[in-house]
Amino acid sequence: MEVAEDIKESLQKSGIRRNIDVCQLSLPKKKLTSVPDLSRFHFLRTLWLNNNKIRELSCRSLNCCLTELYLHNNNIKSISGALNHLTCLRLLFLHNNQIRGLEDTMHELRRMQQLQTATFFLNPISHEPGYRLHVIHCLPSIQVLDVKEVKTVERRRSIQIYSQERHRVLQSVAFCRRATS
Repeated sequence: MEVAEDIKESLQKSGIRRNIDVCQLSLPKKKLTSVPDLSRFHFLRTLWLNNNKIRELSCRSLNCCLTELYLHNNNIKSISGALNHLTCLRLLFLHNNQIRGLEDTMHELRRMQQLQTATFFLNPISHEPGYRLHVIHCLPSIQVLDVKEVKTVERRRSIQIYSQERHRVLQSVAFCRRATS
């Protein structure tokens, strides 16, 4: 019930009385261990859940029209199966968590065609080989990654690396040969 009180308090501070009027919700530093059910807020666009103790994400109760999601400074280990329905996201802050598995993470975000700003630094995935170029390739709409503008040269390099690999695999399939490294 404590989370419900935090939400109620946050809304009262903003002078909001009806769920339909909620377009932003700020719940940082509330010692949350999971994402609360926010499904009643149909017009929620911006959500701050940073600086909590969230370990596992279950965001199915979040509005699919959310455009900004702040989940930095938590204990999140994986986003698999939690965010892929949030196709309208333009900003996603996930830095300073415990996220592992670059491939799984990028697979989860693949439908986010409008994602322009994302942070993953201070996560184990940001130390994987080829991390930055892989993210740029998987998220073609990304403009700012880890607080650094995506440069044209980086975009070209990611296309060069990953399109070449794709071409090699397609060629091996087309000629019934097994792709070798």
